[in-house]
Amino acid sequence: MYLTRLGSSSYGLFGFRRRALAFIGELSRELLRVKPRYVRVNPRTFESDVYEYDRGVYVVDVRSVEGHVSGDEDLLTGNWWALFLGSLRNLNSGDVVDVGSGAYSLRSSGYVNPGSAYISYGTGTAPESFVDRALQARAGGISTTITIGYLSDRTRVSLSGTLPSGSSELGIEQSLYDTSVTARTILLGRRVGSFTAGQAVTWNIDFLSPWVRAVGDYMYGIHAEVNVTMVRIDGVSFTARTTGDANAGSVYLVASSDLISWDPMLYGITNAFTLTNLYADMLSSRYIRSTIIYALSSPASDISVNTIGLYFPVFDTAGSAQTVCVLVQPLASPITLYAGRNNLIVLRIIAL
Repeated sequence: MYLTRLGSSSYGLFGFRRRALAFIGELSRELLRVKPRYVRVNPRTFESDVYEYDRGVYVVDVRSVEGHVSGDEDLLTGNWWALFLGSLRNLNSGDVVDVGSGAYSLRSSGYVNPGSAYISYGTGTAPESFVDRALQARAGGISTTITIGYLSDRTRVSLSGTLPSGSSELGIEQSLYDTSVTARTILLGRRVGSFTAGQAVTWNIDFLSPWVRAVGDYMYGIHAEVNVTMVRIDGVSFTARTTGDANAGSVYLVASSDLISWDPMLYGITNAFTLTNLYADMLSSRYIRSTIIYALSSPASDISVNTIGLYFPVFDTAGSAQTVCVLVQPLASPITLYAGRNNLIVLRIIAL
């Protein structure tokens, strides 16, 4: 790929910001050139890759959220990613289509979930697609139990129920608000297969490395429409207002010189310092959704960074903002924030 080299900091902060925006734009255009089939060949290509494009210019790519039905990987739809990324960015998400095929802007900032998620079923056989907006031949929805589990390598949100009849497609649906605060039924996942009457089915949404438990807790609360217990970055528990206006602000980048071993139960990053978060962009196309976050740092002396992460402000049930850690990415080799120049770290959260 051909990307701008940002060069030295002699342009000054204003000039560097302008050049950084141009660089982000090129990253966005490069991402849109990725073919949809690419993820079908290797669905975790974008798990957590770190690139150094120039001296002090780093790009980190993250995906690592998967869905499974009866052990088989499914597609979480672009609608689900719009809800997820919009919630983290505290921004409403455009280009969402409900099961009636109406196009709306999803209210992923503020009170989003008037109802809980559930499993639906039907008789359609068309292959799954990231852009699915409805089951092909919907027959109905089933009573669904939603739980959260903490495994050694992931945080898992599970939806379980029993099918009343044989079917060839399953979905996750949820009543979510659009920006006019009108409830819309949104398809969040779809799986095609052979399912029998009376079969117990479980749909797992797995948050893998580098995501940590708080992000699973948050999405469990959104999907189950319940207030959930979360853990702040100082280890203190609180009850998050995930049945209402939950996101108190946007995620932001932090870094640490400490090399921290990833664990799904991590709740903070030791010796973390906040970078100057300047810009976050939601990029979407027919086949791709992405949130791009970048941060600048101009330290007085060189800093070796071994871990980066994302912190996220969440409202508790009393309406006070509490900060949780949703992502911890230890780096295979340290990156250097150089003294006397504007260093740039770009985080792309990519859904294909």
